[in-house]
Amino acid sequence: MKTTYRKLWMPKTITEEILEWSENFLEIPSKKLGGWSVCPYAKAARLKNEVKIVEVEHSKDFLYTVTSEARTIKEQNKKLVVVACDDFNIEAEELGCYIDALNYAYVYNDVYLMPFHPHDDGEEVEFLEDNLETENEFYMVLIQPYNELEKASESLQKKGYYKNWDKEYYQDTVVKRKSYRRIYHDGKKEKS
Repeated sequence: MKTTYRKLWMPKTITEEILEWSENFLEIPSKKLGGWSVCPYAKAARLKNEVKIVEVEHSKDFLYTVTSEARTIKEQNKKLVVVACDDFNIEAEELGCYIDALNYAYVYNDVYLMPFHPHDDGEEVEFLEDNLETENEFYMVLIQPYNELEKASESLQKKGYYKNWDKEYYQDTVVKRKSYRRIYHDGKKEKS
């Protein structure tokens, strides 16, 4: 009882907010997406314990943690690792550049990274406008197995999932990710 009472007065952790964001936004069917949820695979991954969230206290440790998690995601048997930080010594554009560079190294080894920063001045995306407000402000990097992500995306493409997506957002996410295919396939050839 005492723990529950104390819990009510404590601010949410970043981990709690990410899980709440998944359950109450990403996993919920959206009218703007024709009944699809924002992330059709999020609920299954969460329920199967295939998601790991790592909170980083200091921005100086953020990229080290991202690279460490990216190197080990397959050994951890996770579909998604989220590395998040609320120490804003990394700007949105800087984070984007870091992750673009890291993808050139990690896609080769079948790992893809995607940054999200609240101060990103990118385009407004209609189906993301109803996003949950969070108590904490933080940036994060999603780390996923590249080939699995590509196969899931191709399956969704065939089912019409992307037809309600804003064209610019589609270019900035799906087409950008596909641009790394040559690097991924070069890695597969060399390892054969």
